[in-house]
Amino acid sequence: MNPQVNSAASRVFSKVLAEFAFLFGDAVAPGELPACDGHGYLACLPFRGALEGSVAIVVSETLAVEMAASTLGREPGDPEAAQRAQDVVRELASIIGGQLVTALAEPGTDVEFSPPVLFALQDEDWERLRQDSQTQCFDVNAHPAMLRVVLNREGVSA
Repeated sequence: MNPQVNSAASRVFSKVLAEFAFLFGDAVAPGELPACDGHGYLACLPFRGALEGSVAIVVSETLAVEMAASTLGREPGDPEAAQRAQDVVRELASIIGGQLVTALAEPGTDVEFSPPVLFALQDEDWERLRQDSQTQCFDVNAHPAMLRVVLNREGVSA
């Protein structure tokens, strides 16, 4: 991954997480990523136009519920937090993707976003993403989170 894209993605991820979900995360090496407690979710936001690619965030189910609770002003044990967790993961992907594309694109660039798609992850999918060189890992309140940005310009991955 391009170091400039990597740095911008990390900054945007941390900023959005703090402003949207009132949570804070630290970048960690893949081997230092906290264990996934339960299953995980991956929300992918594809975009195309002058800038093409995708942004994917990966969080544990426990972190998804904690993010939902925080955005709703509830406790993580509140049933509504669990009901809204998947929506919050999709929304977080949308916000991160929008802000990252804005940071990377030339002013006035036209970029079209597709709706974010959510996938439930199995253990082997989680592990494959954790070890992928394009994946950034974060410790968010002792919960694992990952960010993967694929940026294509004229068919070349940055």
